[in-house]
Formats: sequence, C-alpha cells, structure tokens
Amino acid sequence: GVGVFANRWSVAYRAINDANFVIKYLPLLDTVNTQRVPKTVPSSPTTFWADDIINQLKGEALFIRSFAYMELLRVYAYEPGKEVDGWDLGVILRDTPTEAVSSADFRARSTNLECYEFVENDLLEAISLLKTPTQLAGAGAWPASLGTISSTFRASKATAHALLARHYLYWGRYADADAQATLALSLIASPAPVNAAGYAASWGTVIHPESIFELEVRPTDFSGVTGPNDSMHSMTQNAISGSQYVMSASAELIAAHEATDVRRTVYVTNAQTLNKPQVRKWQGEKGSYVENIPVIRKSEMYLIQAESRARLGGNDAGAQTAVNTIRTNRGLTATTATGQALIDLIMNERRLEFAFEGHRFFDLKRLGMDIPKTAASGVATLPYTDFRILQQLPNDEVRLNTLLRQNPGY
Repeated sequence: GVGVFANRWSVAYRAINDANFVIKYLPLLDTVNTQRVPKTVPSSPTTFWADDIINQLKGEALFIRSFAYMELLRVYAYEPGKEVDGWDLGVILRDTPTEAVSSADFRARSTNLECYEFVENDLLEAISLLKTPTQLAGAGAWPASLGTISSTFRASKATAHALLARHYLYWGRYADADAQATLALSLIASPAPVNAAGYAASWGTVIHPESIFELEVRPTDFSGVTGPNDSMHSMTQNAISGSQYVMSASAELIAAHEATDVRRTVYVTNAQTLNKPQVRKWQGEKGSYVENIPVIRKSEMYLIQAESRARLGGNDAGAQTAVNTIRTNRGLTATTATGQALIDLIMNERRLEFAFEGHRFFDLKRLGMDIPKTAASGVATLPYTDFRILQQLPNDEVRLNTLLRQNPGY
C-alpha cells in the first residue's frame, strides 16, 4: 500500500546512513603489525583484521550506498537527459553519517546528474577494494570472528562491475555499460546462464544458479502485523490460499512468449488459481512463505551487452551473440535481426526474462517511453510526460525539511 512506497525513502536512507557509519569509522582502526584491530577490543587481541578485510568491508559499504541511491533515483527522479519540463532534481546526497537527532542537518536535493556521478564514483572505488568471487569463496577469506556467509550474499568485484553496468545503462552510457557487464561476467567462474532444461527448477533453488548478487531472506526477517505476507511468494501465490494474491501474469504477457520459450512454464493456471496465471518464480522454497531475492543475475549482463551494442550501432553481430546466449538457453532459435528490429527484440527479451523482478517499468522510464496498459486491464496507458512517472516524496519528509522540494504534480 501507500506505506510501502513511503517507507522506500526512509529504508533507503537508513541503509545509506549505516553504510556511512562503516565508511567513516573503518579508517579509525588501529594498525598493529601491518594489521588492523578495532579500538574497542582488548589490548592483547587474539584476532586481527588484515588490510584486505578492511578494504572488503569498505567496498561492501560503498556498494550498499550505491545500490540504495540507485533505487531512490529510479523511483523519485528522471534519468539525466530524460527530464520532463526541465525537472532535473535527484535526491539528497549524504556521505557522512547522522549520528544523533541533534546532528541531523536538512539539505536540498542534488541534481540527477550530480547523483549519477556520485554513484559512479562510489562503485569505481568499490571495484578497487572488493575481492573477486573466487577470493571470497576461498579458504581463509574471512576471519572466524566475522562468521561465515555465502559469497553470493556479499558484494564482490564482479557484483560492483554488474551494478555499475546497470547504472551506465540507465544513464545511456552504452559503451561503458557493455564494458562493465563484460568485466562482471569475466570474474564469474561459471558465467553461462541456466539452460532450458534447468530453467523452471532454478526458481525453486535456494541461491539461484544465475545470481551474481542475491538478497538472503529468512523468516525472522519479517516482523509486525503483515509478517511473511510481504514476501514475494505471498503476493503471487494462488487465489484460494489467501487474499494477498495481488500479482498475476496477464494474458498479454503470456502471449508475448514464443511457443517453445521455457519461461512460459513459470506461469501456472488451474482451478486453484481461479484462472489467473500464478507466478512460480517465487515459490517460498525456504519454508514459511519465504525465498531469497536474486537482485542481479547473469542474464542481465548478457542483455545489457546486447542492448548497449545494438543502441551504439555498428555491432549488430556482437549484440546478436549476447542476446542469443539468452535465447538459446530459453528454448528459442538464434536471431539474425538487425537495426531497430534487433533493439525491439532485445527489449522484449528483457521484458520476458525479468518479468516480476522489478525491471519493466523502469526500463520504459529510462528510455522516456509511455507505460502501456491493455484494454482488458481497465487501466489507461500512462504517458511518459505524466507526473505520476515519478513517485511522490513522503509528505512528512517534505513538511519537516523546507529545503526538500516535492516532485511536480503532488
């Protein structure tokens, strides 16, 4: 509901503030025999953190800050060069922590370009600090005092390259997007996407085999009144199981798949679904209606390569190679399309590949396109120039901070 969208702002800034705490205080660790140890530990500690661990932790904080800002920007701001009526405000930039209510300062929104440059710089620094996936998975990569966690749940050098590829794609810097996607794939031990035979089962696998970065979700992560009703599984389960069934595949979406496309298999219609196709990407495979969220997948890197090469022109063959890596692993024949037909095909591949993963609306928005709706939906198409393309900033934030300008139309 409305609360979810209002919380997006505050949740993102809490993550940014947490990251800023880490970034600020990591340099304050003492150096002991070329290793670092927190000031708060005993004078004769038994565990030391080497410089590479400190660098990894700072890189992770920079990655988290970048991701939070990218989410804020795509919801509340236009992409640089796609502004409507000159509205170029981004969000509030903060690179130091707010440590107490008394130290809170009110700031105005930076421009969207300033925000995009801020994120770019954060990710470039993160890349210079983070370990590769192979290094993260290696024996002794982490001190025992920091616990054990899958490398897929941590930011790595590959993860940061992948997020920067997405950032450049939104920015329209296609050569840079292609280069970063290529670097991300080069650092992954098994870069091939899931094949057609394994596609359906991959969505019931804890740690999706295509995940470059995955958000771990546990039953204990849900609290309050709604609990796991906020999980993706609960929002897409069949209509008889509960009233929270709020997302289903449209007939138009299913019809957009070719007959042999294995991606059709994640949409199930039967008596229990009341003839509304259930989305089987989110199966609650961890129990208690919970599943992890693949945030960045290998497939995205191939489709970033494909789109970037096609839009730059002069490399249709390279674009075909990238998009066909996806098509042939989804039960489809390789395409020989060129020019605008190739671009259209790639955008349709993105639509089908990432359905119900939070990409489609923002793909259309970053390109300055209308948000189409079918007559059957009973909802009118939303023109790109409509103010509702941008989300409303939380009114409480605007009332509290007189420097914070609300988006037009609200």
